[in-house]
Amino acid sequence: MIDKASGRTEPAGRGRQIFGGGRKRILVVLFVPSFERDGTTTIDQDRWVAAALEMFGRVFGGATAYPRAKGIWRDDERSRALVWDELIVVHCYVTPADIEDARNLAELARFCRTMGREAHQGEIGLIVGDEYFAIRDFVEE
Repeated sequence: MIDKASGRTEPAGRGRQIFGGGRKRILVVLFVPSFERDGTTTIDQDRWVAAALEMFGRVFGGATAYPRAKGIWRDDERSRALVWDELIVVHCYVTPADIEDARNLAELARFCRTMGREAHQGEIGLIVGDEYFAIRDFVEE
């Protein structure tokens, strides 16, 4: 936290005293598509957003879905076709311990693979911290 009078940054512990509780400092972002891989067939996006929010709430304590964003994805397996989409972006802040927990990671990966497979995607985009994961293998485990 920044002290406005001096411009100095206060230690993180002070923030905990002011706001209470622990801090979730790692951002997980999931992109929920609106179209199948072909770019023309719509999917039940509301279903997948609700399922994502439920999964993030159960596994990590909560999430927020932001309204449609415009995006584009290059499908290299289809002659580099450009696929336009109207995505819903789901944000979830997590603790380092939560994102490193093997059960939590397995649940997150399972959700991404299921959505990719059932929504006929070429890729599911997931950001954890500052790293983007292009999930393309939708095989059940």
